[in-house]
Amino acid sequence: MIPIDLLGPLITSKTRLKLLLRFFLNQNLSGYLQGLSKELDENTNSIRVELNRLEEAGLLASELDGRRKLYRVNPSHPLTSDLTSIVRKVSGIDALVDRVAGRLPGLEQVWVCGDLAKGLQSEHIECILVGEELDKEYIKQLCNRVEELTEKTVQANVSAELPKEQLGQCLLVWAQEKSEK
Repeated sequence: MIPIDLLGPLITSKTRLKLLLRFFLNQNLSGYLQGLSKELDENTNSIRVELNRLEEAGLLASELDGRRKLYRVNPSHPLTSDLTSIVRKVSGIDALVDRVAGRLPGLEQVWVCGDLAKGLQSEHIECILVGEELDKEYIKQLCNRVEELTEKTVQANVSAELPKEQLGQCLLVWAQEKSEK
């Protein structure tokens, strides 16, 4: 899988790498020790050690919720935006945005769904392209190019708006800037 191949030599702990991907792909996510252990299929002690390291480094912040600690990205850390950028680049999200967003007339938003929106590694990029009268054949060509670049399969759905039932399950990764009138 691409993220481990690119980041593996830099971040030698696979557990730490999974946690970085989990938190920095979608900064809106938070997690508890037990839930992260199950979600990432890692033992609790490994997760605890790496969460403590990331918290000590200031990359993650935590708050007590009863007797449990809730972890989330520390948005004020100076490396937060850089780590987010790196993680999105190796996950294929940046390739999707770069190849599709600027080249597709009528596109208003790009949403990533599925495992990537949950902050999990994936061999697939699931996305919803929101806009009016989008050229589906051209989208297919652009997605094929993204697949070549990322070595991941791309599933792009087209919609006039994001379906309400998917709102909490997808991550907005690009939006057309509204022009002032």
